[in-house]
Amino acid sequence: MPNKTPITVSVILTVILLILVAIVSMFGQVVLLNGVISDSQATTALGIGIGCNGVTIILAGIFSRWLAKLLLVKFNWNQFLAVAVTVILGTGLGAVLSFLSIIVGTLAAGIK
Repeated sequence: MPNKTPITVSVILTVILLILVAIVSMFGQVVLLNGVISDSQATTALGIGIGCNGVTIILAGIFSRWLAKLLLVKFNWNQFLAVAVTVILGTGLGAVLSFLSIIVGTLAAGIK
């Protein structure tokens, strides 16, 4: 079992970066929904987008932990390299899912 510090650092960095991505995504969604006539549709779309971002952050944290442990234990990578690769992949995957949450929220609210 490797030292748990690199695994913890990779999870914390991934979650912090994805929170920042979620905040930027939320502001982008607010700008996107600026012309929506119905306030209830816009609120629903924002709520669904925030919920999807929350699930994305949790799943990316779990993925980050799993990948860091895999790289350190099975493949015996350098700790710094394993953390860097894990944070980049976890944040990239989370950013893509965050973008998709905007689309899902907009479609689920019935906005065309």
